[in-house]
Amino acid sequence: MLLHPALLRRWAMQLGQFVSRAWEIGPPEVLVRRIDVAEIALGGSVAIGPAFVAALTSGEHETWQSLTASASRQHEWLLGRLALKDVVRAWASERGQTLEPSDIEIHIDDEGAPFARCAALSGVGGSPVISLSHNSGVVVAAAADPGALIGIDIEYADRKIDVVARALSETEQAFVDAEAASVLDILVAKEAATKALGVGLGGGVSRWPVVSVTPLPQGVMVDVTSTTDLGLVLPVLVLHPLDTVLGICYIAPDIDAA
Repeated sequence: MLLHPALLRRWAMQLGQFVSRAWEIGPPEVLVRRIDVAEIALGGSVAIGPAFVAALTSGEHETWQSLTASASRQHEWLLGRLALKDVVRAWASERGQTLEPSDIEIHIDDEGAPFARCAALSGVGGSPVISLSHNSGVVVAAAADPGALIGIDIEYADRKIDVVARALSETEQAFVDAEAASVLDILVAKEAATKALGVGLGGGVSRWPVVSVTPLPQGVMVDVTSTTDLGLVLPVLVLHPLDTVLGICYIAPDIDAA
């Protein structure tokens, strides 16, 4: 579907509402928003209307148009962009800036991590750091102040984890045996931690060992480190909302990760 630029601009003017909704969860310094796919689905597939596409910049629209091999891939890509734009807009709103989705362009760096560009945010220190995760039913995006580290990951609680379980270290298996954390808790923590560093897990489960698990009233705090940098400690808050496991790794701008 190729949309005329004039139509895109007109539909963009109607975009005042967020596609996602606020999710008050995790550290107060982190904004989280979610899209429940079923809420915008029609007949089992995501109903992507013109207004959704109008949220894209011209460059993003070209990328979206290029994803012709799979409609589901187009939908997934677009919902991820909408969630990220929404969380940047929400962050900007807290600082007195009102933005349209098309004011924000989402890019992916060489390691696959998303980042936002928005000239209008130069007066408030630049764009926030962002992170994205999704499964078949929910898309979540997080934002934090520039200079922070932020990584988010969400999985359904019934995800198959046999392969991951076989890759656990002795220390990690001890946490599971003691019921301090589940295998999925550990996996989600590693995913969130590596996203915070902007590198992603990339299948390297054993390269990011969990070294401690601390129970909290609302979940568990899981400390993840690296086999190549044992001085690095990345704390991940792991929560269990509804039928999911959610990990949020956050390190404030003025706190060293080591």
